[in-house]
Amino acid sequence: MRKALGDRAVANLFLIPSLTLLIAFNVFPLFWSLYLSFTNYHAGSPIAPVWVGGANYTDLFTDPDKWQVFVRTARLVGLSVFAQFVVGFGIALLLNRQFRAKGLVTTAFLLPMMLSPVLVGVFWRFLLEPQWGLMTVVYSVFGAQYTGWLTDPNMAFWSLVIADTWMWAPFIMLVSLAGLSSVPKHLYEAAEVDRASYWFKFRYITIPFITPLLLVALLLRTMDCFKFFDMVKVMTDGGPGAATETVAVQLYRMAFSRTDTGMSCALAYIVLVMIIGLANVYIKALNRARGEGPADSRPLFSLPDTKWMSFVQSWWPVGFFAIVVIWNWTSVLGLLSVAASMPIVSLSLVAIVIVCVLGGSVARHYLSYVGIAAILAIFLIPLYWITATSLKKQEDIVALPPKVTFAPTMEQYKKLVAGGSSGTAGSYLRQVGNSAIVGVSSTILAVSLGAMAAYALARFRVKGKNDWLFFILSTRMLPPVVVAIPIFLMFTSIGLRNTYTGLSLLYTVFNLSLAVWLLKGFFEEVPRDYEDAALLDGYSRLRAFWHVTLPQVLPGIAATTIFCFISAWNEFAFALILMDRKQSYTAPVGLQGLAIGAQGFEWGVIAAGTLLFLLPVAIFTFLLRNQLLRGVTFGAIKR
Repeated sequence: MRKALGDRAVANLFLIPSLTLLIAFNVFPLFWSLYLSFTNYHAGSPIAPVWVGGANYTDLFTDPDKWQVFVRTARLVGLSVFAQFVVGFGIALLLNRQFRAKGLVTTAFLLPMMLSPVLVGVFWRFLLEPQWGLMTVVYSVFGAQYTGWLTDPNMAFWSLVIADTWMWAPFIMLVSLAGLSSVPKHLYEAAEVDRASYWFKFRYITIPFITPLLLVALLLRTMDCFKFFDMVKVMTDGGPGAATETVAVQLYRMAFSRTDTGMSCALAYIVLVMIIGLANVYIKALNRARGEGPADSRPLFSLPDTKWMSFVQSWWPVGFFAIVVIWNWTSVLGLLSVAASMPIVSLSLVAIVIVCVLGGSVARHYLSYVGIAAILAIFLIPLYWITATSLKKQEDIVALPPKVTFAPTMEQYKKLVAGGSSGTAGSYLRQVGNSAIVGVSSTILAVSLGAMAAYALARFRVKGKNDWLFFILSTRMLPPVVVAIPIFLMFTSIGLRNTYTGLSLLYTVFNLSLAVWLLKGFFEEVPRDYEDAALLDGYSRLRAFWHVTLPQVLPGIAATTIFCFISAWNEFAFALILMDRKQSYTAPVGLQGLAIGAQGFEWGVIAAGTLLFLLPVAIFTFLLRNQLLRGVTFGAIKR
């Protein structure tokens, strides 16, 4: 029996199911969409695809409106990543000290990062509401008039940047904290003996040590920002006009509103090439950040190893940020003009900068705690406002000016269960149940298949292992709208649209790469000697895996399970595209159109639904606080 199931047989048995699933749901649809990108075809039309060669690509590259969308997306990506880096790294510097309740404070900062982008979009759409949103209160406190950001093209753009920064700056903070804690303390002690200044230690000790980790974080965020769809769809839907229309939003409209399938497939392939290039750079940064043994995977191409290229690779973040600021100087000035309209805020920021630069160590020490408290309040106030709104009566919600103090009530939760004034909210509980069914089933499949594939890749010599690892990782990097078009056509033809089975399979594929990469790291941490001893005692390879290795990685499996469930629980794009029946909606899709009543959006019911959707994520974030860094970087950073 052991001879029949030797190492090669076990490796094939464990690896082939995962690779087959990934190829079926990624490679085949991509080849199909590649063919369609050279045709004139409209999904749903009885007319067969008509071959037009490269006409679609020519039209895209020569259309100034399409170029404008790419430019707008690049600006949004650049400003968002820049803001996340500045805010996240700044918070990490403040938290890089010992104080009471540090773990609790850090966990509180991490909560926005684990939320669904749809949830964050709903948050900020409500907070920026010109009549009874939180921003109305903030402006009135500082003596300014708030007229609404989402109706102004420039401020709508900045609203997306701010919302995305609120959500993802904690990720940069988490990675930065890991880097700061890894710097050897004796280097700082030696520098203090030489009476080195704070800025000298920061420039020549801190920065060199944390740069590889920051590079991983920046590249991950850059790739994720290209998937900017969920939040834009909920907050602005690309408006006002086309001020916030990104490539992902236009691709969705082109494919599913105008059903211009051939042209949308061509646009999807252009985005795909850009993502592959970024994933290629990420693989190099990931291998450099891990710095342990041979590379887990290799990029498709390598850059020349010259002094000039080394300089570019070392200093490109600085140049990137400089270009972002210069390129968007008019938008930056517009945001500064908004800050100038609130003089108390502006003067407070100037005072903080002066104290940080000119103040002594004691002043900086106490100012750090003030800064931590202030920034934590900024991150938690949106959550508080949503919670408070869910506990208000309808007249308190629409009161002008908005009420800060009120008598709590469960009225909005009763409306949520009963169906709201429009009768649409009652189905939301069913949609939450749909999310739970799809999330649990897809998580069980993804973790089971991922554990087997990860074990095979961690323990056996697999032909082309590095290439397979790159392929597995690249499937996670694809924006959903890139593969959504062929997936939509494939699911329609085989009858998997509007089914839990289809969505569960899709979420399984979506989370499989995450499960493989995370669990591979956990399996590699188990000493091979344990299995070798079991094999010497007469265990087969399968029995050694089940009774010896698997129990050692149960904590890692638990963490991976929660990460996969949260990912499936929060997913929006595929559910929006594949589920067009209200009874089949998942909670994120139902959340965006929840409770349209006689007075417009029933924000109280929306707040109640949002809080119910947020609760599992909040619980799991607390339970996963020691594994978050590993999970959000695909195992690249384990500290």
